[in-house]
Amino acid sequence: MKRILLTTIIIVCCLAASAQRRKGKAKEQPLPDVNPIEAISEYKFADAENYLVKAIQQLQKKNQPTIQEEELLETARKGRIKLQATEQVMIIDSLVMPKAEVLNAIKISSECGSIHPLNKIIKDDKSFSSYFQNQLGDKRMYAQPNKNGKLRLVESLLIANEWSAPTPLKGLEEEENDNFNFPFMLTDGITMYFAAENSESVGGYDIFMTRYDADTQKYLVPDNIGMPFNSPANDYLYVIDEYNNLGYFVSDRHQPVDSVCLYTFIPNEKRSIYDIDAIGEEKLRNLAKINSIKDTWINPAAVKEAQKRLADTRNAKESETQKHDFVFILNDQHTYYTLSDFKQPKAKERAQWWIENKKDLQSRSQELNRLRARYIAGNETQKAQIAPQIRLNEEKLEQIEQDLRKLEKEIRKFELE
Repeated sequence: MKRILLTTIIIVCCLAASAQRRKGKAKEQPLPDVNPIEAISEYKFADAENYLVKAIQQLQKKNQPTIQEEELLETARKGRIKLQATEQVMIIDSLVMPKAEVLNAIKISSECGSIHPLNKIIKDDKSFSSYFQNQLGDKRMYAQPNKNGKLRLVESLLIANEWSAPTPLKGLEEEENDNFNFPFMLTDGITMYFAAENSESVGGYDIFMTRYDADTQKYLVPDNIGMPFNSPANDYLYVIDEYNNLGYFVSDRHQPVDSVCLYTFIPNEKRSIYDIDAIGEEKLRNLAKINSIKDTWINPAAVKEAQKRLADTRNAKESETQKHDFVFILNDQHTYYTLSDFKQPKAKERAQWWIENKKDLQSRSQELNRLRARYIAGNETQKAQIAPQIRLNEEKLEQIEQDLRKLEKEIRKFELE
């Protein structure tokens, strides 16, 4: 009797376990009909994220590797977050061209410095890389491989008619596999844009921004500038022509191998993002992808004027540029080049002060660069003597830049009254 009872219990338990297993299998939901790679490329990051979470759970139950899925999941998560913060920017032009030609297509004012192919100074360089040279022509910034072959940003100074050995830019913390490239510095000598391939990138290279901290003499932790400038593809060079109020960036999104798209846009004074509740997620995706540049034209008059400035920069001759005493952007519709362009006496008066401050800024910038060059080449005693002079000049430069910004606001206010 006991044997019969025991056998019965075992059979019941086996049947229950079998039923439980069948029940568990029945509850396992099939994966959504989504290709995560295609979803990411189409900016459907939430769909890719949902699929990958479930796919990873199923793979883990089967003790199968999930490395590729986890990497894609991280990309989808970053993309979803950045999509919701897409900047509202008017893109006025786009040109598809071979990588090798794109640097020649970017025409910026000489006051903003210049960009060149890296092989112009490093003959054996065969990469798609560029170097930035400041307006004074005494500083160059570019990328060089470290001992592990990863690209790091360096600078070289012109000292006694010779370029110094490149030194790494301080403060740009990086992981072992990070790549930094394509630097560009604004005229303030503080704000720098560059491309990085790292853990904060949505895909491939992304464009980042950092600023130089004069107190610590290091660059601050860089920020990813987000969409629409960055994408799941490679986004390389970001350039601002402050004197013509035009910006450029280069991307290989949706392009064949060895081709890129050069986008031209109107830089924003303040960052403003699209309201997803007002325009909907589908339109936001199209704006972030830059499906149509015309969809970004919220101010057609400003676009038309910017396109005129762009055409002027592409067609400008050097002799015509030399006739300009200065370049002052009054607004999106008007740019002044001489004092006679100003109509209001108060605006013209402050424009004269602005010109003098610009000259002072250039003179002090030259002196600061000379001091920094002497500091780099000096011994410890000399460095101790030069360091206070550098700090003093940096403070003066900062004050002049503040005065210039204040004067620019006053000039615009009086001229537009």
